[in-house]
Amino acid sequence: MAAWIDAAFHGMDLAVFTFMHSLAVWAGESAGADITSFLTHLMNFISFFAHDGLCMFALGVVLMCFRRTRRLGVCVFVAVCCGGLITNITLKPLIARVRPYANYDHLAATVREWWVAVGEARKTESIIGSFPSGHTTSATAAMVGLFLASGRKKQLWPVLIFPFLMGISRIYLMVHYTSDVLAGLISGTLGAIAAYFITKGIFALLEKYKHKKLCAFALDLDAIELVKKLTAKKSTEGKAE
Repeated sequence: MAAWIDAAFHGMDLAVFTFMHSLAVWAGESAGADITSFLTHLMNFISFFAHDGLCMFALGVVLMCFRRTRRLGVCVFVAVCCGGLITNITLKPLIARVRPYANYDHLAATVREWWVAVGEARKTESIIGSFPSGHTTSATAAMVGLFLASGRKKQLWPVLIFPFLMGISRIYLMVHYTSDVLAGLISGTLGAIAAYFITKGIFALLEKYKHKKLCAFALDLDAIELVKKLTAKKSTEGKAE
């Protein structure tokens, strides 16, 4: 399967890598151990936010702490889980595509020097499992999930730009092919759609059984109100003393 993908998307992958390399050269990057280009620093910074999906999970957890945004948080969290299930658990091991800088049967001879210039700092990532891009999947799942669950889509549409920036950063750093990123966008979107319906089911059940203490707690808990109550309680106890 990996060999077929390599062959099918060879022209596109090489063309985009060549363009990204020209961007790096334009920004002043040169091969070596030290990063000298602002653009490479920027791409590493963007890429950091989806490393292992941790920041995306954290976004979901933070949103779940507040009553007004709990539905958004649940959808984001579940979407990242679904995206990870599709990409990291299923497709990556199944397809086992080698990353571009290490795929000597495909593009490594062409892109390795470029990778040394801009992406070698990412060499701790597994060589096997290039398809789809996990970073792009988690970023897409989180942002599309956030968008779908929101009732204010006109204000939130800019969040959909983030997955594309994530994908660009992964190609620029030479750790993923363009085809990996496109597959990540699709996987993340599918994960977000699944999460949207799962979230609707969860909240329908919570509303149905909201007379139960646990369900009421899950619906009504709010971190701000909890902090206010604890602060007021300490203040009252302090006055009593």
